[in-house]
Amino acid sequence: MGFFSWLGGKMATSEPESPHAAGPEDELPGSSLQELTEALSSRAGGLRVDASRALLERWRGGDGAAAEVLANRLGELLEDEEPLVRMAGLSGVRLLRKPENVARHESAVLGLLLDDVAQVRTAAVTAALRIPGEAARQQVRALLESQEEPMRFQAACALSDARDPAALPELVRALHEDHRRQEALSALMSLGDAAALPEVARLFEGASLGEFDRTLVAAAMARFGDPRGSEHLVARIESDGDDRPIAAEWAGRLSVQQAIPALEELAHEEDAPACGAALRALGRLRAPGAEELLLSLLRSQETAEDLRMDAAEGLAELGTPAALQLLNQLAAGAPGELASLCHELLSEVAANEAAATEAAPTVAAPGPEAAAREK
Repeated sequence: MGFFSWLGGKMATSEPESPHAAGPEDELPGSSLQELTEALSSRAGGLRVDASRALLERWRGGDGAAAEVLANRLGELLEDEEPLVRMAGLSGVRLLRKPENVARHESAVLGLLLDDVAQVRTAAVTAALRIPGEAARQQVRALLESQEEPMRFQAACALSDARDPAALPELVRALHEDHRRQEALSALMSLGDAAALPEVARLFEGASLGEFDRTLVAAAMARFGDPRGSEHLVARIESDGDDRPIAAEWAGRLSVQQAIPALEELAHEEDAPACGAALRALGRLRAPGAEELLLSLLRSQETAEDLRMDAAEGLAELGTPAALQLLNQLAAGAPGELASLCHELLSEVAANEAAATEAAPTVAAPGPEAAAREK
């Protein structure tokens, strides 16, 4: 997974506007599975857009019935006249787990690499890399020579997730473009090729970077084992700069153990903007005493709601029996957003555990709740 996807999802790209957006007279009739399924066949493009997106979100949330409906209709979605529906179909292809199911859509996905709409073309790049076999991989590599810079960059980012060294030159070039730098660093860290370090280090040593970008680059240096990167992250956690929350986040994500004392101090500054990031980082680092602190904050009714949510995320990262027990209790009985977050965190923990054991030689037959993961 890319670096910024660690921090909450890759940067969103602009979407094409639908020329057939639903108006007041064409509103989605409801949210039941049957109504959403029927809306996929609507003559109103806006309804098809809304229905495909709603079903996609349910699939992502682990709804096996929604996954089955959408998985069975992906062929239609990939050929829909609405660009946003085609993009939803490509997202569905990326959610498929079984290679044989992905392979069924090879022709449609590769065809969308030539779509008339730029955003559909770039969305098709990542889906194409999910297709098993070397032929699709070669088509994505060929895009590194595209005349369209967005296609070259998207191909490099997709290849970086597959740890394909062909991505390296394009990503290194993108480091020097302000609007691409953050995503390029994310992709380089996902690629994990230490050959990028000399160029990243030169960028760090330059005088033109702002403090935020310098901390970004330092994180990449830490990823590639350069101690100057870790030292910079610790120094920024100890500072009161605007990049302090991000430095704390990266220290946790990159297992910068020497940051633990600074993070512990920051975690007790409840009014500091970076306090929540420090709580999450302590959980990821499995710091001594982190479980006790996070459990205490999450249990306390006097703790600010946003910090309780940060503590919940830290506990999910920690993953101890006591942490998961409390998350289960709050998912079932906490008010408002906290219960929803705890439920999402537990789903993520379960999905990660399933992915870790997916290649085991003996796997029990999945129950209904696992249907979404098996599509």
